[in-house]
Amino acid sequence: MHSQVIPAALVLGLLAVIVVAPLVGLLRLGAMPGFESGDLQFWQSPYIRRVLAFSLWQALLSTLCSVLPAILVARAFALQPSFPLRGFLLRLFALPLVVPAVVAVMGVVSVYGSDGWMPLGRSLYGLGGILLAHVFFNLPLAVRLMLPYWQAIPQRHWQLAEQLDMNSWQRWRFLEWPVLREGLPGVMLLVFMLCLTSFAVVLTLGGGPRSTTLEVAIYQSLRFDFDPVRAVVLAMLQLCLCLLVAGLTLKMQRLPEVEISLDRPVSPSAGIFRPLQLALIFLAAVYVGLPLLSMLLDALTGPLSKVFSGTLLWRSAAKTLLIGLLAASLSVSAGWFILRYSASLALAGQPGRARLIELAGSLVYVVPPLVIGTGMFVLLSPHVDVFSWVYPIVIVVNALMGMPFVIRTLGPALRQNHARYHLLCQSLALTGWNRFRYLEWPLLRRPMGLAMALVAALAMGDLGVIALFGTPETATLTLLIYQQLGAYLIPQATVTALFLLLLCLTMFWLLERGIGGRLDD
Repeated sequence: MHSQVIPAALVLGLLAVIVVAPLVGLLRLGAMPGFESGDLQFWQSPYIRRVLAFSLWQALLSTLCSVLPAILVARAFALQPSFPLRGFLLRLFALPLVVPAVVAVMGVVSVYGSDGWMPLGRSLYGLGGILLAHVFFNLPLAVRLMLPYWQAIPQRHWQLAEQLDMNSWQRWRFLEWPVLREGLPGVMLLVFMLCLTSFAVVLTLGGGPRSTTLEVAIYQSLRFDFDPVRAVVLAMLQLCLCLLVAGLTLKMQRLPEVEISLDRPVSPSAGIFRPLQLALIFLAAVYVGLPLLSMLLDALTGPLSKVFSGTLLWRSAAKTLLIGLLAASLSVSAGWFILRYSASLALAGQPGRARLIELAGSLVYVVPPLVIGTGMFVLLSPHVDVFSWVYPIVIVVNALMGMPFVIRTLGPALRQNHARYHLLCQSLALTGWNRFRYLEWPLLRRPMGLAMALVAALAMGDLGVIALFGTPETATLTLLIYQQLGAYLIPQATVTALFLLLLCLTMFWLLERGIGGRLDD
């Protein structure tokens, strides 16, 4: 265990410095020029009150519009274990997890924009458009998070309900709801947190000052209004809200401590409700698939040759790939050292300390990346040109944001592997590189590949930090799409968004299969 303490301690120490130092920079308000004590009394500012109220309101509406229908859709999936295309639709529901937010926005505009299939006109830009995009992302996520609760119901319970001739309402009341009730608050709080910290969706679909959230207000204060004092106050307010929601989530979340499985549960036939449940699944699939299909068709009929012949696209693509690969490598490496030490503590009979170590690696998730970016901006700008440090900052922040995914994806498999084979490795004197090469790599490469693919896709699709520090010369594909939208080059932005989507999906597939190996290995 001692050989694992030093790497884990170094990683945790670096995490603490990278997260805490920007927060300290935020707290040094008194040293900032133009600061007055009244600036901290945000409730006296009509602008900040309005931004805060809209942030909470849109997050609440987005959560309700995402989770409540997701309960019905997840139940339909659970009670219909053998309908055609079930596996395909569940894979479709995983797609929004790796689709960059700005690409999803392009899909929403393609369907509901003025020239779309179901035009909403100006009402798309504001609360309506924000809700449409948030539901696109979070309804599939909520379905995949809640489906394991139905699968956790023992087979004998379903059989007993069948023997007692329970109807659908009785099964729901006495069998399904008691299980779902344990995890539903945690799922809702998680979706609320994601909507509260949403940046790209609100920035592109907000439509103006009336639909501004805290994240967007921070960005506008630094990049357009040049008001760092207001940006810091907004960032501190956002941080306090996220800590509050994260605390509630940690207390109420009941997600399973194993990898989520989508195996088919044993359940009674839905009987007369089968057509209704299949219709719910179909409508949800259409809602998720339609923006992507519409954007694909618009892009294929757009100025493909003009966009692909330009050097700007390929320079931006190279920067996007560099950021994604380096952020994923850094995040998985750091997560590996933390998880190895945590597994050693658990094996030594110290599960409390093991959970604390993993929690320390995941706590960065409650600090929004734009808050960290704002702290870095305030901390570094008096000493260096922060815009010349854009790539290291973006890579580090995205690696930090990927840590919870690494710990969640790789952690269960690594703990299980360590518990099974640690004594065998000790008896064979198998340590260091040899242990990794001959034991850990063959057994852990699949979750490691998935973790690296997830972090790379998320980093490649990030708009928040690159929008804060990026310039036209350092633009990634996401920032390029935002710049094209700002210049009203909608056809070019659609083509670029499709290219980004294909690039993210290709990189996800290559990393997952290249590192994780084929499923039949």
